[in-house]
Amino acid sequence: MRSMTGFGSVQVPIRHARIRIEVSSVNKRGLEILVYTPGELARIERQIREEVAESVTRGKVTVALHLETNPVQNGRSLDLKKAALYARQLRSAGKKLGVEGGPVWSDLLGLPGVVVNSELGVATTEDRKILVGVKGALKRMVESREREGVRMVRHLRGHLQKMEAVRAQMEKAAADMRKKQGDRFRERLQEIAGETGLHLEPERVAREVVAAADRGDVTEELGRIRAHLAEAQGLTAKRAPGGRNLEFIIQELQREVNTVGSKSGDLGLTRLAIAFKSELEKLREQAANLE
Repeated sequence: MRSMTGFGSVQVPIRHARIRIEVSSVNKRGLEILVYTPGELARIERQIREEVAESVTRGKVTVALHLETNPVQNGRSLDLKKAALYARQLRSAGKKLGVEGGPVWSDLLGLPGVVVNSELGVATTEDRKILVGVKGALKRMVESREREGVRMVRHLRGHLQKMEAVRAQMEKAAADMRKKQGDRFRERLQEIAGETGLHLEPERVAREVVAAADRGDVTEELGRIRAHLAEAQGLTAKRAPGGRNLEFIIQELQREVNTVGSKSGDLGLTRLAIAFKSELEKLREQAANLE
């Protein structure tokens, strides 16, 4: 199992520049992909999204491409030919208008085309190399999710072991409760019979005692809890994504333990159900960050 939290980065050298690719992910119920690229690389956004979807199934994944050009090659330069043309035209216009003196640099720098932005674009021939870099960054991000997943699985197994121990105690407490409920009901029937002078047939008393004990019986619920815990333990041994399945199992465990608590007529069993739910909540918090 993998965490939904991870990070990976790669640098891809291209002509006159390099691309720094960063891929990060955090937990989210489904899969959300955010892609940030320089405007000219928006052309490969679809391929980037497809690569992400093939690598992960859950989480909010952000892919950011940063274009880092060489300061020597990326800046501004002067078009001296155009500046000279402007200068000649201005001097000629000055003579015709009777204006003395020629233009100065501050006059020329504000004219269109004199200052040229020499930023270099990214050729389409570099797209394949950049996409290979995206795959590399994604691979590193997934590997970091797997490393975090190993740590999380250890915690998951710890919570499941504690829950199994509580379940075993609940099973014993439920058996004791069932016997006590039957004894209390039998005693109460005998008290009522003595007070009213009624004669109760032994078979009738036995049936009523069994029916009363069955109303508080949680054997089936505890059996389903045992099965769900075993299934959850099995998920922790798999490498495939299992976060959604684990969340479903947690919902089922919540429903069963709530039923145990509501049917419980014993304070000890009620306390055990509360302890079970406490560990279950910790398990839920961990599962929320699993792919």
